[in-house]
Amino acid sequence: MQDLDQTIVTPGKTIKFERLELRPHLIVLYPQEQFRQIAIEKGTTILGRGQDAGVRLDDELVSRKHCAIDFDGVHVTVRDLGSTNGTFVDGQPVQIAELDSEKRLQVGKMVLKVEFKDKSEEAFDRALYEAATMDPLTKISNRRSFMDRSLGELALARRSGEFVHTIMVDADHFKRVNDTWGHQCGDMVLKEIARILKEEKRESDLLARYGGEEFLLLLSNISPEDAQKSAERLRKAVERHKFSWKDTVIPVTISLGLCSKQGEDIPQIEAMIAQCDKMLYVAKESGRNRVAF
Repeated sequence: MQDLDQTIVTPGKTIKFERLELRPHLIVLYPQEQFRQIAIEKGTTILGRGQDAGVRLDDELVSRKHCAIDFDGVHVTVRDLGSTNGTFVDGQPVQIAELDSEKRLQVGKMVLKVEFKDKSEEAFDRALYEAATMDPLTKISNRRSFMDRSLGELALARRSGEFVHTIMVDADHFKRVNDTWGHQCGDMVLKEIARILKEEKRESDLLARYGGEEFLLLLSNISPEDAQKSAERLRKAVERHKFSWKDTVIPVTISLGLCSKQGEDIPQIEAMIAQCDKMLYVAKESGRNRVAF
């Protein structure tokens, strides 16, 4: 356990000290539907797929006894236990590494982190987590959540030699929509685009609002040709949709930039995003309402 001294100073009065008892929790960040927080006791906790693991992880890429979390009362470390697919911290394979709230632990496809918490915080974590990872307007993942979740997908593709693809989506002439029909209309357009992208993507594809009128997707386990077809399907779905505001039809299209990488050539997610952003610029310079790759 970590003890945190809290000092309250009031002029003219005695200083009061309170001690908050903090203990580490392992937080499952991805897959999002498996979100949970597991209190870590002092000593060693085994993570794995087997029945005898202290923390069972439901992922076929996780070994029966995959890795160990060691807590000495102050520091939290992870040790790989000879797992088949390896243990990763921030995308790098490790045999042993210290963990903190800034680092991301990848076990199979799962992404986790460590946080020290007071017991009073635990009841609020689910709501706080959703607020921190969901875009409030479109109700899809935000950029931070996308970056966290992409770590596991990219690490898996590097190990398996599979392709991954990032697609940057931008609403064409969005400033014109705001200027002509107002920002409430612009919000409606963004919410509808998000809904269409969510309905048209595969269940396994990651989707987030990247910022402003831009959206970002991550696709895996398909060829570059199929990724191009997926991007084109998204473009057509938005083009076909009837956007209306106060009985007025609003013309809305999207431009898309696609980046595809495979296996060991897969860079960090920031580099893939930068590449598909360049392709998005090409699509917009070529006339908009198209896919560039």
